[in-house]
Amino acid sequence: MTLTLGKAAAGEDYAPKKRDKRRLRDLIGLWYEFHGVSLKDGKRRYAQMLALADMMGNPIASTITAMDAARFRQKRLASGITPTTANHDQAHLRAVFNKLTKLGEWHQGNPFASLQPLRLDETELSYLTEDQIARLLEILDRRANKDALLITRLCLATGARWSEAQYLRAENLRDGRVTFTGTKNGRNRTIPLHPGLYQTLIEHAPKVGRVFPTTGYNPFSDAIKEAGIQLPRGQRTHVLRHTFASHFMMNGGDVLTLQKILGHQTITMTMRYAHLSPDHLADAIKYAPKIG
Repeated sequence: MTLTLGKAAAGEDYAPKKRDKRRLRDLIGLWYEFHGVSLKDGKRRYAQMLALADMMGNPIASTITAMDAARFRQKRLASGITPTTANHDQAHLRAVFNKLTKLGEWHQGNPFASLQPLRLDETELSYLTEDQIARLLEILDRRANKDALLITRLCLATGARWSEAQYLRAENLRDGRVTFTGTKNGRNRTIPLHPGLYQTLIEHAPKVGRVFPTTGYNPFSDAIKEAGIQLPRGQRTHVLRHTFASHFMMNGGDVLTLQKILGHQTITMTMRYAHLSPDHLADAIKYAPKIG
């Protein structure tokens, strides 16, 4: 009572704050309007989070507790989603509250902040052997349309993602180098090319515009099957990036250079390939007990 009278005497607003009745979809909409719209995958993430809000029953955001978030995650896991997907969902919803808090639009705390991500087993990173590479390229070379062949060669030569290579523009082939734009982290990467591959790409490309008129994905996918190459789920085209990185390390490349070529923002991602280096943990042999 004394505090209320003191505020009134000072001319401050002493009325109790009204309960925030905005629902989860409302917050997600604000997040998209003031932040998500600027993200490369903003539309996709926005649609996914709206779907998550509907799965939760679109509750009043201020009523969501950490236990609600935990129960929702368990329900999703029981429905068959992977732990990786559950972690992504949690991170995206947490980011909505964090961003709106920073913008001064939310003052009720973040119910997803205290929920720890699920621990994940390290993903197997498959790569192609030299024999598999030769077989794959031989199959693709028989195709009349050479887009899939050249995209594959470009990915193997530079560690590019398929999406980066397939949308390459002729203007980004200069002086024996290729520059990838529109990358996952938004940073351009310039990588030198073998003269033979560079010349082939120049001859294939128009003067301006996209080098490859087609995406090349279906012919590539068919060639993988024809070559009898078995890959973990989700690594159909990404195996080319893994193959470049793996052979780079096995042939004596250093991890810091690989980080720059792949465009990883942190060394943590690149370190997944460090164990393939010929010198990696060589001291295990040198200093191990002598057992013959």
